[in-house]
Order: sequence, then C-alpha cells, then structure tokens
Amino acid sequence: MITFASKKTFLQLITALNATNQYPRRHDYVFRASNGRTESTKEVTEREAGIILNELKQTFGVKDEADTMRKKIISLAHQMNWELPGGKADMKRINDWCKSSKGPYKKALNAHTNTELRVLVSVFEKIYKEYMDKL
Repeated sequence: MITFASKKTFLQLITALNATNQYPRRHDYVFRASNGRTESTKEVTEREAGIILNELKQTFGVKDEADTMRKKIISLAHQMNWELPGGKADMKRINDWCKSSKGPYKKALNAHTNTELRVLVSVFEKIYKEYMDKL
C-alpha cells in the first residue's frame, strides 16, 4: 500500500515549485521521482517529495523559509540565555513559551506554518527587545 506525502510535505513541495517557477513542470518532476508511477503531486510519497525538493534545492538554491524563521527565534532565545548547561538552545523552554498565553498560536515552534512563523518572529523580537532594554 502506498502512503502519500503528508499535507505539510505536500505544501512544502508546492511552495518550492512556485518559488522556482517550476510549478508548470510539476508533472515532469513527479513522473521522474516516482519512476513513472504517477504525474500527480497529490499522489507523491514522502520519499518522492523529498527527491523533488532536493533536486529543486540543488538546482535553484531553494531555501526553507520556515527553517530560517525558526532559526531566528532560536538565535534570539540564545541571546536571552535560554540555554541548557551545554550551551544548546533550551527547546523545551522555547516550545513552552510558544504554547503559552504569550505565544500567538499556542503550539510548538515546529508546528507553525510560514504565515504563523512571520507573526511569531515579530512577537519574539518584541520579547527580545524588552529583554535587552532591561539590561
């Protein structure tokens, strides 16, 4: 039985195809990645979507905007000393903040969409500014 790509992966694929102006050629990418099994992006598996995403990244330098925004939040958290004893970011604290009443969407950092992450970054930047003003 074939398990198709998750909604998140499907949206990443469509976003990457649009960002590289390759959306009109999506059927070609899917056909190649699926070894001729399908031409439909809706029928692509996780593995096949990964193959296409990697090809787009290598060919066009597609960047994961969501990953960049998450890294920005983690970087700001580091600067506010939200760290574990080894110097790594305290992801539990970051996620707890995101899920608290202070987080606009009340869900873990990695669960946010690109649109939500834009808002979350803005809110977190305000928290960071307040932190810096107190120093």
